[in-house]
Amino acid sequence: MKSWSAWIILVVAIAAAGGMGYWLGHRSAASGKDEAEAGAETKVEPTATVTVAPLRRATISTDIIAYGTVVVPASEISVVSVPFESRVTKMLVAPGETVTAGQPLVEVEGSAATLLSVEEARNTQAAAERDLEAVKQRYEQKLATNADLYTAENNLRTAQGRLKSLQQGGAGAPAQLKAEAAGIVSKVDVQIGQVVPIGNPLVEVAAQNRIEVHLGVEPEDAELLKAGQAVKLQPIDDADAKPITGKVRLIGQRVDPATRLVDVLVSLPPNTAMLLESFVVGTITRTSAGAMMVPRSAALPNEEGGYELFTVKDGKAVKHVIHIGVENDQDVQVIGEDLKEGDAVVTTGNLELEDGMAVRAQEGAQPATTAPAGTQPTSPAVEGAS
Repeated sequence: MKSWSAWIILVVAIAAAGGMGYWLGHRSAASGKDEAEAGAETKVEPTATVTVAPLRRATISTDIIAYGTVVVPASEISVVSVPFESRVTKMLVAPGETVTAGQPLVEVEGSAATLLSVEEARNTQAAAERDLEAVKQRYEQKLATNADLYTAENNLRTAQGRLKSLQQGGAGAPAQLKAEAAGIVSKVDVQIGQVVPIGNPLVEVAAQNRIEVHLGVEPEDAELLKAGQAVKLQPIDDADAKPITGKVRLIGQRVDPATRLVDVLVSLPPNTAMLLESFVVGTITRTSAGAMMVPRSAALPNEEGGYELFTVKDGKAVKHVIHIGVENDQDVQVIGEDLKEGDAVVTTGNLELEDGMAVRAQEGAQPATTAPAGTQPTSPAVEGAS
């Protein structure tokens, strides 16, 4: 009897333990499911940590560097030539030489063909004189008409004019060609003994007081220039020379196919002593007063070829499409309709940002009281460039 009682008690205990385990297992599973559903409902959006700096106004400057040569405008070059085919017998000047008005430049004489032309002109004139005399005699004898007399006289005038032209041009004898005005010999086009066709240049003289500098400027920089802008010029081969300040006279409206640069001509002050064809470097400073400025890292290029930046407002990233103005090594001028001074601009951590993304902002290093080189703090002003 005791044995059966023990067995009954054991079976009841096992059944109770199994029921308790089943109940606890289902309760735990239900609890885990509830927690998972609660977690899904309270999922936290990703938050980016960024560094911000205030958008500020200041005067920003940048230097445009360009290289070029000292030249003379084509309109200021006097070309010495002859009206007949000639042979060069003596060169009296060399390229780069300064000459005065009336100074001999080159000595020439008529070529063999020109001397033959002179002789033919003399013979033609003599024949015309004889023909006219004969027509006059026949006219007096009523054997020639007024038309015959007129023709003979006209033929003589033509022959005389041709011979006189050759003689005045120096075709009949050696001649010295002289400078019409003072200047610099910019080019010698011939050599001693060379036969030069009619009208071909022999010597070119540039007006000394009209020299200028021809610079080659990158197309994106040329768009920022304007006529009358100051240019500081320095000879490349003389670093100790005192810089000369010129002014932009002309900005080309085409890209040179050989250099891929834009031609910019710079006029020089009167009586400037610079060697023709010497190399110079030009520095053009572009300044924008009251510019809205941010660190360079804040302006990001976008897929459309423009730029954008992010500001932070109410813990969210706000994207702004902007235009770039003047820039230097540290800062860049930004132009955007929806930007205002003091906006918190993202300077680091902005590469992965999207519009509306949650952000946690921290202040970056503040600009120094003394602004970087080329940048001067300024009071609020209307944005513009000069």
